[in-house]
Amino acid sequence: MELKNVLLVDDDEGFNFLNRIVLSDNKVNCTVHEATHGRAALDYLEKCPVCPEVILLDINMPVMDGFEFLEQFEKYAKCAKNTHVFMLTSSGRDADKLKSLNNKHVKGFFNKPLDDSHIQQILAAMAQ
Repeated sequence: MELKNVLLVDDDEGFNFLNRIVLSDNKVNCTVHEATHGRAALDYLEKCPVCPEVILLDINMPVMDGFEFLEQFEKYAKCAKNTHVFMLTSSGRDADKLKSLNNKHVKGFFNKPLDDSHIQQILAAMAQ
């Protein structure tokens, strides 16, 4: 499956910059949008003409964290139905991983930074 739109939801601009590089290095030629917290991501989804195929979501962010975002995501049915969410976080807590993977929208859990193997896993999950 080809990625056309990716939404990065992370308050760390450095990681967002690196994520763009990893996507590009893996020949994932897509439009990348950024939101620095969950509320900004929901605002983007509300107004976006085309839903992203993938959301890379951090857990720990100001304003609205990743779990709060996931609680609200269901309300955005047009995107929730066809968008794959992958947690991309620095959290090493087993409880965070378990909570993430128990959410029906979350297709994978990765520790930062994004790397080539994560991209391959994302593409494989989308092909299923």
